[in-house]
Amino acid sequence: EILNAVQNNQVVVISGETGCGKTTQVGQFILDAMDDLFSTRDVKSGGQIVCTQPRRISAVAVAERVAVERGEKIGGTVGYAIRLETKTRAMT
Repeated sequence: EILNAVQNNQVVVISGETGCGKTTQVGQFILDAMDDLFSTRDVKSGGQIVCTQPRRISAVAVAERVAVERGEKIGGTVGYAIRLETKTRAMT
């Protein structure tokens, strides 16, 4: 259902109970499925999966956790941007 919504809409907002994985798991699920999702239509490669957090410490902690789960360093496919501090690259 989530992948279908992503494929058919420009913006998808996901809400759910605390601890259900919407912050750490859904973004990875979508990222891992990107090639399959968009191979059937004329879409430029790239795009962003954005997860907002209300506090700086939350944003950094989530980015670090997801990067570790993916076996990456911050600034690869996982990064964060908080006011003037950015840990991203062109591939993020």
